[in-house]
Amino acid sequence: MHLPKKEGINMKEKMTSGEIAKQAGVSTKALRIYDEKGLLKPVGHSDGNYKLYDKSSLIILEKIIALKHIGFSLEEIKCSLENYEQSSIREILEKQLEMMDQKIYELQKAAKCIESALARFDENPDWDDIADIIRKMEMSQGADERRWYAAEHAADGIEWYEKIFNSLSFEENDTVLDLGCSYGLLWRKNWDRIPKGFNVLGVDIHGNWAADLYNYLEDNRETLPEGSDIQIFFSNLEKDETWEKIREKKYYKIIAHYLLSYLHDDAYFIQNVAQVLAPGGMFSVNHYGEAVKEYNFWEKCLTEASLDISFALKKRQERRQADAEFEALLSENFDRVEKIALPGPLAFDSTDALFDRMQMKYPEGGKYLEDNRDAIEKYFATVLLKDGSVTVDMDSTFYHCYKREG
Repeated sequence: MHLPKKEGINMKEKMTSGEIAKQAGVSTKALRIYDEKGLLKPVGHSDGNYKLYDKSSLIILEKIIALKHIGFSLEEIKCSLENYEQSSIREILEKQLEMMDQKIYELQKAAKCIESALARFDENPDWDDIADIIRKMEMSQGADERRWYAAEHAADGIEWYEKIFNSLSFEENDTVLDLGCSYGLLWRKNWDRIPKGFNVLGVDIHGNWAADLYNYLEDNRETLPEGSDIQIFFSNLEKDETWEKIREKKYYKIIAHYLLSYLHDDAYFIQNVAQVLAPGGMFSVNHYGEAVKEYNFWEKCLTEASLDISFALKKRQERRQADAEFEALLSENFDRVEKIALPGPLAFDSTDALFDRMQMKYPEGGKYLEDNRDAIEKYFATVLLKDGSVTVDMDSTFYHCYKREG
């Protein structure tokens, strides 16, 4: 972008629309739009009723041109001009850079969804298939964002996938089926802890993060312990032909973490898992149920802030019912089911971060929370954060399901 040089130019005290437009290198139509939007008003009118501008108008116009060039919308430019005294140039530019980074990220996510859809074209999908693929890819991206969020706020400093790995008690010569293996963080984050003779078959659809895991394995497989191997099988876990292939052998440990929300039929999936689990084996699975400790925390906050908690109690009851139904399904297919709670405390040091977390847990109560934001943030500031940061104690529930020997 090249702004007009003012050196050596004998500017008039007042300029018409055409003159200031030429000076700044814009069209008179653009000036009319800026006038209509309230960004640049004329300072007066000539005897012939022509709009007039002055030197300060040119400075404002140059700022409009600069901000528009770096991606500001006219509404954002108007806000910037109106709050000029409150915001420094650095603050304005830093905020815009943050917004543009977010837009770039959103475009990258959209591109990944398209890549995922294109990767399935060899299966002759219809538009319903494509819509479902994109929905699942968006869910996968949301899961990534939740993981980054949890890592940012983790209060104990322990890698989440190390905790999960520890809970699974892997042993030498285990045969493992990793359903919905995705990016393979369970293996990547514990690569040096994989036992000898350890064999994993990961299953996921084409066009997902599993493609990245496949490439990672190709580059790193030779560093696995003696007799160990991890392979990827690209196939759809909602298709009978996928399970026909999987049923060719039995597996001593089966993992399905952060997968069920992508599937249409939990019962079909669980029944197939039970068929391929070896006698004496264990199946580890999770789903989004009642987050008891965290729900307790937010209900206490709302109560002490003298606010209505009916929406929170409704959410808890819905998740509790979902837990009961899921546990019944597991009990129908396995001989023993245990609930394993893995701690994942999160630390927060600002009212904004706490409020965002509360909204994340109660999207259904979003309007009520926003309407009462001042009261909630006052409680956070005066009670929770009065001595610094606050830790929200929370657990994630995993179900370990066993098949008896023989």
